[in-house]
Amino acid sequence: MSLLQRVPSDRFHYSVVSQNAIPGCQNFPKGIEVRVTGKLSGPFLGRISQYFLLREIEESPPELIDVQHRRMLPTGVWLSRRLGVPYVVTVHDYLRDRETFAVDPTFCRRVIAVSESVRAELLDRTKLSESLVDVIPTGVAVPPDESLCQVLSGERPPVIGTCGPLEPDRGLTDFLQAAAATKTHFPETLYLIAGSGPEEKNLRKLARSLGLADSITFLPNLTEFAPALLAMDIFVLPSLKQGLGSTMLDAMARGIPVIGTESGGVFSVVSHGKTGILVPPQDQTAITDAICGLLADRPHAQKLGEAARIRVSEKFHVDSMVEATCKLYGSILQAEHPTIATS
Repeated sequence: MSLLQRVPSDRFHYSVVSQNAIPGCQNFPKGIEVRVTGKLSGPFLGRISQYFLLREIEESPPELIDVQHRRMLPTGVWLSRRLGVPYVVTVHDYLRDRETFAVDPTFCRRVIAVSESVRAELLDRTKLSESLVDVIPTGVAVPPDESLCQVLSGERPPVIGTCGPLEPDRGLTDFLQAAAATKTHFPETLYLIAGSGPEEKNLRKLARSLGLADSITFLPNLTEFAPALLAMDIFVLPSLKQGLGSTMLDAMARGIPVIGTESGGVFSVVSHGKTGILVPPQDQTAITDAICGLLADRPHAQKLGEAARIRVSEKFHVDSMVEATCKLYGSILQAEHPTIATS
């Protein structure tokens, strides 16, 4: 969504196709057309939906298709072939077990990975050529200083939180176990899990069994995570495997000290002891020790948060992501239409 809100309208014009309604689309710049298709699935209904979509688009066809999510890749490739236009696809996370990933060699111009680790895994698990896969790191907006609240100010109980899909590989049981262990040392601490997914019922049950019912809040119905981040003093990303972690970047941009697992793209963001704390995946004791260490040394935690904010501003700012993406678009379109000048 940041890309849509910031791409200069004098350089590119977007038309968006999505399976679901897009939260916040009313804030898109004027002129961006949004088509909500519903799920294009099933051998019969899916094909009918695709043809209706094609009829709408072919009246004013795009010069380039940008597939932003893998679940839309079949539709994007189908439209690319029918319209005879090139496409790019962005890969935000690692492929799942036994998941396949293939591109159309005729129409695919680039695969964009959000981190070097995602790129490396793609090249290892597929037959993609190295020249086809570029890295454009996820970028986030950095709020102005005056909009920030001081973390671990001592004016209220500290809040330890995490955000994201409630799925088995997100390490959320480790987070809850660490929360229960932390509670014995810092009983006033509160906990927050923002997100929805198939593991919500199991996580709620585990929280009750660990004695966290009175100190943990689940927020499953948020359209965006910014309100949850505003409440947090420490952000924990306990994922077993993580492509980059855009929500972690959002937390860092707000000056919130972060604890992440030593997995994948997190290494490219967090420098242990300087811009955050890294712990081994599935290590509940290490997560507990990291949380307790920050709660016990609040000036150090605040210093980590400040350094994290600078790191994101310098290396993972949304403007850098937009500029790199626009440059890629321009190079592809220039190659397709050599007589057209691109800025």
